[in-house]
Amino acid sequence: MPHPDALKWNTRYSSDPHRSEQKRPHALLTSHLHLLPAPGLAVDMACGTSASGLFLAAHKWQVICLDVAESALRHAQVRARKDTLPISFAVMDLTYPWLPVSSFDAILNFYYLARPLWETYKKSLKPGGVLFFETYVWQPGIEMNPAHYLQPDELRQAFMDWEILHYHELNCPRSSDKLRQIAQLIVRAPI
Repeated sequence: MPHPDALKWNTRYSSDPHRSEQKRPHALLTSHLHLLPAPGLAVDMACGTSASGLFLAAHKWQVICLDVAESALRHAQVRARKDTLPISFAVMDLTYPWLPVSSFDAILNFYYLARPLWETYKKSLKPGGVLFFETYVWQPGIEMNPAHYLQPDELRQAFMDWEILHYHELNCPRSSDKLRQIAQLIVRAPI
């Protein structure tokens, strides 16, 4: 039986064939590219159509893109082939994934929250590797499950033992003139 998240996201990506063309790499990554070590191996977690992974690949990184939605990865794969970018794709439930120890120079996590991944990230980054993380923070009035949101300062606290290169909680405009609070974190693994 297909994973319920896979059904949801596959439907969403299949219903809009131009969705991947509308996506841009996350500004947190593009504006802080200089914080990355020399190009190496990156993993883009819950990547969707992987605009950020494609961006890194265009900057000479080897990228592994992981997502539960096969249709999203197919969109990204078409773009990667068109530009002959060094990207691999895999369909994976990311709730409790296994990642190899000390293997990645960079990990990207944009708008996906599974707290068990934090320890996986700490084990999977090479010394000096960098984690880019951005997602929503819980605010009063949100009618969705609070477990799907960070608590204020939670993300920074989870990585206090690493070198914090950037941390910011800010309000971002979303559709229908609403502001949503997000947390941005860039950390470097201890050397």
